[in-house]
Amino acid sequence: MKIEVENVSPVERKVTIEVDPDRVAKELEQAYVGLGRRVKLRGFRPGKAPRKVLERHFRSEVESEVAEKIVQSTFAEAVRVEDIDVVAPPHVSIAEGVAEGKPLRYTARVEVKPRLAPKDYRGLAAKRRPPSVTDDQVAAEITRIQDAMAQLVPVEGRFDAQEGDWAVVDHEGTIEGMPFEGSRAEGVTVKVAPGSVSEGNLEALKGKKLGEVVEIEEPFAADHRVEALRGKVAKMRVTLKSLKTRQLPPVDDALAKSLGIEGIETIDQLRARIRSDLQKREERRAETELKDALVKAALEKNEFEVPPALVERAIDAMIEGAAERFARQGIDIRQLGLDQARMRGDLREQALLQVRGRLLLEAIADTEKIEVTDEDLQAEITRIAGELGLPLAQAQQQMRSAQARDALKSKIREDKAMAVLSSAATIQDA
Repeated sequence: MKIEVENVSPVERKVTIEVDPDRVAKELEQAYVGLGRRVKLRGFRPGKAPRKVLERHFRSEVESEVAEKIVQSTFAEAVRVEDIDVVAPPHVSIAEGVAEGKPLRYTARVEVKPRLAPKDYRGLAAKRRPPSVTDDQVAAEITRIQDAMAQLVPVEGRFDAQEGDWAVVDHEGTIEGMPFEGSRAEGVTVKVAPGSVSEGNLEALKGKKLGEVVEIEEPFAADHRVEALRGKVAKMRVTLKSLKTRQLPPVDDALAKSLGIEGIETIDQLRARIRSDLQKREERRAETELKDALVKAALEKNEFEVPPALVERAIDAMIEGAAERFARQGIDIRQLGLDQARMRGDLREQALLQVRGRLLLEAIADTEKIEVTDEDLQAEITRIAGELGLPLAQAQQQMRSAQARDALKSKIREDKAMAVLSSAATIQDA
């Protein structure tokens, strides 16, 4: 096999490969033997059809399959032999098809990692916003908990709806004189506030008394989930049945205990836990911001091209991460009608910065001859287990696969490269 490699750019190679005729002939023979065992041809027992007969019926399919098989195996060999750091599948062009007694010649254009010689990454300057937690932040978190624990209770001593009340209503409606899906319901809770019925708001109830009926028109959006309702206007009759108000629980020991957090029995203990959690979050924020600042400073001193495939892969990961976060909230991101092209465009700059940073840190780790030991791996798994509240054995089980351990090694190596940048940098508080 002959291999020629041409540097098209720092992130692209053109690989030309010529496969020996003997190898082509051997692959063709194996393909026809296997085909003969599988197919049934009239007048021949299985496995007894002559090759010429098989060629007459299946030549194009066999030659196409053989060409694909040869390309896959020989390109993989060429990558190993020439030490090409491939980051995406190749774009292959075959000069001529497979033919008995002739070599197979093809070219493959492929994206590769750039070979970097990082410079001036020591002595960087960066600013750090120190972690800080205020009493107002703790109070805001307490308020958020109060809000989450609030309950709707009946309004007493008043029979007219006021803005901000929660109203229990019955409703029925028609479109062009006919009822429609969801037009009739009883015991529906809505808020007496500006907005649309579809959002759970009904301002028209303001000032109405229990038992009164209001008539409203409610337009349906052009992209409503029910096709028959799209762009239509419904006439609704809404009867006010009862009123409720949202009652916040008092900030006391009972509130703290009701959360069911181990070790939290009093409101003072809850405030202390909130402050501790906020402090940890602030420390992570400060660490992340400092890392970003140092990487950006290093990138300013190191210009290089980035393989487009890595950027697209980073965008894919960002979108998948967002989809998982939405899924945890019970939302299917596919149902949000997002403009995928626009979303990818909005994420591209961030993805490019992320990829450039990782490539540079990897190159710095190479330059510094940074290694990851088994002790490093075990320490990181132990840290992850503690952070996630998992038993160590469970965390170790999750990291058993080669792919998971390789990803963890890459992260540890990146962290060590960051430590090199940080230890040699001039850092000032912002």
